[in-house]
Amino acid sequence: MEESNFIALSPSTRKILDRMKQAVSSDLPVLFLGEAGTGKSYLGYLFHSFCKDRFPHYQVFDFSISESEAETSEIFSKLDGKVGATIFLEAISNLNPNFQVQLLQKIRNEKGKNRYILSDQPDLSEKVKSGKVQESLMTEIQTLQVKIPTLRERKEDIPPLTRFFLDLIGKRYNRKNIKISEKLGKFLLEYDYPGNLHQLKNLLEAMVSMHNVKTLDTKHLPPELFETGYKQNNNLSVRTGIPLRDYEREIIRRNLILVNGNREKAARILGISERTIYRKITEFELFDSEDGKNPPSS
Repeated sequence: MEESNFIALSPSTRKILDRMKQAVSSDLPVLFLGEAGTGKSYLGYLFHSFCKDRFPHYQVFDFSISESEAETSEIFSKLDGKVGATIFLEAISNLNPNFQVQLLQKIRNEKGKNRYILSDQPDLSEKVKSGKVQESLMTEIQTLQVKIPTLRERKEDIPPLTRFFLDLIGKRYNRKNIKISEKLGKFLLEYDYPGNLHQLKNLLEAMVSMHNVKTLDTKHLPPELFETGYKQNNNLSVRTGIPLRDYEREIIRRNLILVNGNREKAARILGISERTIYRKITEFELFDSEDGKNPPSS
């Protein structure tokens, strides 16, 4: 894997790359924290490429899919006797306390012989407080910590990621130079991506596989995208000193983009009537250039 394959235009992702390069010369374990789909496995392999001169072998073990103690014991038995390996362990908080102690001992005993990369969800420290994760293990692995941003936190990376994924998908489907419309480009920038990088890639592949066109547009988005159940987000970012009218306009604008301009769907998401959203569209001048200006029927 080449460093050039890692798209890092946003400040947060450039910081990740710098952090990983700084960690190469150390023998300490590296801890990746990030939501599902943010690319922890990809970054694990990229980090291995930085230090493969010392640790030429690479192995990945995912504790989220080990359903019994016997399966977990089998993974640990595969780790015994390894030398010169970068070992990537996913979902370490799934380990029971006894296995956490074994992992701690392995990391300490094999320092310099193997390089450990561990990954989990961003709330790992909360799992320590609740007693699910041993504090001694967390103390050992948290020094070289890399926090991986969500896709919605690295908007600058979305256009080049889209191009990168379309090139990969195009090769798979024997389609060259697949383009996206300006309208779809705006949608991809505004969408929140609860599934992060995996969702962007799957979304693009769904459109390519279902529509044999040279230029993808918002009309090619899968309808299932707008049938997701919405729930309250307690982490909604709110800044002070901004008029309520500006917030209202932006919230309506973003939801219209989300549903490809469909006023009925946007009204349902916002919990208002279709006539009310039409009035707000008129008030805030949110008409699309292709949008008709007829109000919805009563």
